Amino acid sequence: MSRWKEIMEEAERAKWKMIQNSKEGGIEFENLLAKYPYDGMVYFKRGGAYKECGKIEKADADFLQASKLFPLEEWRKRALDEMSGIRKDY
Repeated sequence: MSRWKEIMEEAERAKWKMIQNSKEGGIEFENLLAKYPYDGMVYFKRGGAYKECGKIEKADADFLQASKLFPLEEWRKRALDEMSGIRKDY
């Protein structure tokens, strides 16, 4: 399995943990960010968890950070599309 897929799966597990238990999920994401501070997928998945939990400002901050870190335009656009209340003129 390639590294990006492993990171994405770890971040997805942390997302669902955070939706079920914000404290435990938050710790999981902090651990992931310590290991992968420049991986946009960690921010993208945490943004999704925040969005599911109704924490829109935190979600938007993570989606914006993810868009800055993603190397592929497709994923940068996807992160920006997840944001709410932000004008998307790209």
